[in-house]
Amino acid sequence: MKWTTLYGILMGGVFTAVFVLLGKPLASIFLQDEDLIEQTGYFLKILCMSAPMLGIINMMTSYFQALGKAVKSLTITLLRNAVLFIPGVMILNHFGKLNGVIAAQPVVETLLAVICILMYIIDIKSAGQ
Repeated sequence: MKWTTLYGILMGGVFTAVFVLLGKPLASIFLQDEDLIEQTGYFLKILCMSAPMLGIINMMTSYFQALGKAVKSLTITLLRNAVLFIPGVMILNHFGKLNGVIAAQPVVETLLAVICILMYIIDIKSAGQ
């Protein structure tokens, strides 16, 4: 668990570095408008900040699925896609407009990674008793 999660975090960090450093050149492959390329590069920098968190979230989802704890796995999925994300978009849109909407993903996934870690710790402790 530890090594796989760390590997996922590391891979997310690599992708974050790639998108931070090469966001605009990658956007220019698909776009011609310079303003749009600039904005896309900026948005990629924000969005990719959540990539390391995916190593935690995906590992914890797989962990609970593998142990037949479907409710816990489903809880993570619902938290990510509905319970946290939709209100997160609405709240951050109110405060940051388009930047807030884009920032919702890394904010929600960071919060969800913390929740996943807590769920895992509770699960391990309850299994040990």
